[in-house]
Amino acid sequence: MLSKSRCPHTGVVNFFTQADPLLCVGSVADAGAAAPRYVWRCYVGDESCGLATDVSLAEALLRRAIAGAQGSGAVRRKGEAGASPSQSAAYWRRLNAAALASSNRTLV
Repeated sequence: MLSKSRCPHTGVVNFFTQADPLLCVGSVADAGAAAPRYVWRCYVGDESCGLATDVSLAEALLRRAIAGAQGSGAVRRKGEAGASPSQSAAYWRRLNAAALASSNRTLV
């Protein structure tokens, strides 16, 4: 089950899972084009995105992408082992390791 929260300042709608209610798994935002367009982004699994002409359609497409990621095991639940990390998770892990390595260097 997904919950959603709209930012009062930007209007972006963020989606969260029950497993981790503080980590956004997707979002829908107004693209700012002359014609009404909404961009949706899925941050789990294949990290897909797309455009829709209607906000409810964008939310439906996002929910479908998240459901596909959950079915493939890409969304890790608490206590679940063996879920494959996304590409961005691997990137952030490498970035954090590099930052930790540089902070452990002694300055002379």
